[in-house]
Amino acid sequence: MKISAPKPLNPRSPDTKYVGEEPLWREQPSEHRFTVLSRAFNWYNYFYGKKEAKDFVAGYLDRRERVRDAKQIRSLGDSQIRLTTGWLCRMADMGLQLNEHEQIKLDNMIVELLAIKNEPKEQVVAVDLGVPKTTIQDRLRDKVSECLGELDGQFDEFVAAGAKLNADYKPVSLMRSMNIAPQMVSMIKDTWTRKLTEFEEVVAGKDADLVKAYDYMTKTQLKNCVKFCELVISDCGSYVQIKKVERKPRKVKAVPPEKKAAKFKICAEFVELKLKSLPAAQLVDKSEAWLYDTKKRKLIHVVADEYAKVFTVKNNAVIGFSTVETVQKTLRKPAEQLKAIVAAGKPAARKLFKDIKATETAWNSRGTENLVILRVW
Repeated sequence: MKISAPKPLNPRSPDTKYVGEEPLWREQPSEHRFTVLSRAFNWYNYFYGKKEAKDFVAGYLDRRERVRDAKQIRSLGDSQIRLTTGWLCRMADMGLQLNEHEQIKLDNMIVELLAIKNEPKEQVVAVDLGVPKTTIQDRLRDKVSECLGELDGQFDEFVAAGAKLNADYKPVSLMRSMNIAPQMVSMIKDTWTRKLTEFEEVVAGKDADLVKAYDYMTKTQLKNCVKFCELVISDCGSYVQIKKVERKPRKVKAVPPEKKAAKFKICAEFVELKLKSLPAAQLVDKSEAWLYDTKKRKLIHVVADEYAKVFTVKNNAVIGFSTVETVQKTLRKPAEQLKAIVAAGKPAARKLFKDIKATETAWNSRGTENLVILRVW
């Protein structure tokens, strides 16, 4: 049965200039299929939500003369619809030829939706037992659960496509489209940290049972699964930093850097090593900085988050920095090492820092009376 494609969607947004128009699948993706499909999923995630996803599933069924099933789908609540199901239905209607694995997965997801409607409903007499109503926190947790479900679905597609990494997959885009509350992101991070630990144990090969469970995957694919988990965890940190920077309830008068950094504590001068700190205001709206903790002998490399682009100062803390790239190392010979870092250019300083044989640890972003600002860009 030949399916006629619906009219292309028009989001009526100026962002189409940058994100593009709806994928039309005039040519079928063969090479880099996962990359192409990921871009399409991100496009729908950017402009549409669960309401439209439900319409896409119902439309998909209508075009295949499954009118009764389409009616059942329309009777479901928007919250019961998985975005992946809606986007895949729409892509199929727009001309994407699903492979066997994708078709089976889509069919199973539709069966699950129809099963929700077909579950028998018990007659319940409404009695006020003083049970508390659903709270805002409950709703926030529900949204996190939905996001975890979508991430799991995309991970399944990643594995099905041969577990090949590409630069187009960005979990942070999904989190932004679902507007996950920053305070709830730790739930996503904890879940994927457990997944990361499991895959690291498989790669290490110490647990025979675990290795056997994943024997259908090659060593390279398992390592890519580790990188996938690390990407999700990294994007959790990026998303929180983005939300901190974006948190602007109203347009206010521009605040001078000196006022923004007025409460940030620093050590103005460290006589022992003849170090003089730059003003704290120099840390406002910068992309990279070198700091030194005179008490702990820690050299700190601060790098702006790749999405926020710059970090800044709020009260006695730096915000908007990358939680992955910003690290600190203990110096054994601070006098020599600091002299080299201060005298070097950007690339040379990074190389010198990388060559320091010391354990990298996270920085807590707080200013102290022992902190010297060496250089900023």
